Amino acid sequence: MTDTPHKGSSFADRVRGFLDQHASLNKVAHDPVLTAELLLLVRMSFADRTVQPAEADAFATICTRLLGLNGDELTDILKYLHDFGYETTDAQAAQMLAGLDEARKREILDHLATVARADGEIDARERRLLEATASRLGFA
Repeated sequence: MTDTPHKGSSFADRVRGFLDQHASLNKVAHDPVLTAELLLLVRMSFADRTVQPAEADAFATICTRLLGLNGDELTDILKYLHDFGYETTDAQAAQMLAGLDEARKREILDHLATVARADGEIDARERRLLEATASRLGFA
């Protein structure tokens, strides 16, 4: 299937075709835990109100090397997160992660901390997001 719409194809068929061609986007779209982690990472990137190149690089590295996503699809993944995650609060995203085992929750907190410190400084808003997420994940 191509990215061009076909007469007679339903919208759902076109979306399915697009997702089939974009395996990492499909993975994110069908994994609410991964989506929640990515939402928190994006919010951490923007917590200090500016996304420095080092923060963008840290986000991309986490996505590609640690989460196994295709770097060529990160723009599409960010668009998906924007389109479908804008109503999800930080608390709701963290709640999706609360049931994970302790090691995975610590890994997520480490990813958030990596993005927060990527620009060489942890802003007060970044610290608050990290602390609030840790608390919601059951860490004092």
